[in-house]
Amino acid sequence: PEALVPSPVLRAMRTGKFARFEEVTRTSPEIQDALISILSEKQVSIPELGEVVSAQRGFNLIATANTRDRGVNEMSAALKRRFNFVTVPVVEDLEQEIQIVTKREAELRNDYQVGVPPPEELSRILLTLFQELRKGVTKDGKTKVRTPGAVLSTAEAISVLFNSSILAEQFGGGKVTPHELAASLVGAVVKEQEDDVKALREYMETVAKGRTGAWKDLYTASKKLLRG
Repeated sequence: PEALVPSPVLRAMRTGKFARFEEVTRTSPEIQDALISILSEKQVSIPELGEVVSAQRGFNLIATANTRDRGVNEMSAALKRRFNFVTVPVVEDLEQEIQIVTKREAELRNDYQVGVPPPEELSRILLTLFQELRKGVTKDGKTKVRTPGAVLSTAEAISVLFNSSILAEQFGGGKVTPHELAASLVGAVVKEQEDDVKALREYMETVAKGRTGAWKDLYTASKKLLRG
């Protein structure tokens, strides 16, 4: 019993606080069944301690999941009935998403004291690319593009930009270039599905290649990483 460590959910139950459960669709059926009991009866049994913990007033659970990623184990109907669902929409406005991503990326660099500031031009290119791949069409509406299976969320864009800033500091010349952005981008978009490789390669050939400025350099850097 001395080796048992109270979980965040158990601590929240004892103190009447909210607990956050990340990626609930990636938990096992056994854990989901336990959550049903906790949410229905507001108590949990701990056989090792011979104890039943009842939740204090104020306890509740906030769970997160990505609507485009069904996860390992889809939520059961019984568990779904015990939640109120709120869908957070994808940011559609390019300028707003750029502002969100650059602000959060700067905060991460400051918090961890690592990385170098990426140029505004590369931030704009990254978010333009993300939005076009998400929608399956370029901003001008003239070119349709293949949509990858990867979840190209705003959070993912923050991660790509932050990773690029670290690569530039640690392995580059101290300045974020399309080379670092391409390396981070390929890692984010192309994970396990071969179709995602094709989608990004096709985008680079049909869209990025025909654009000017840093787009050209991004195309060249990505082409080397997407060979095959």
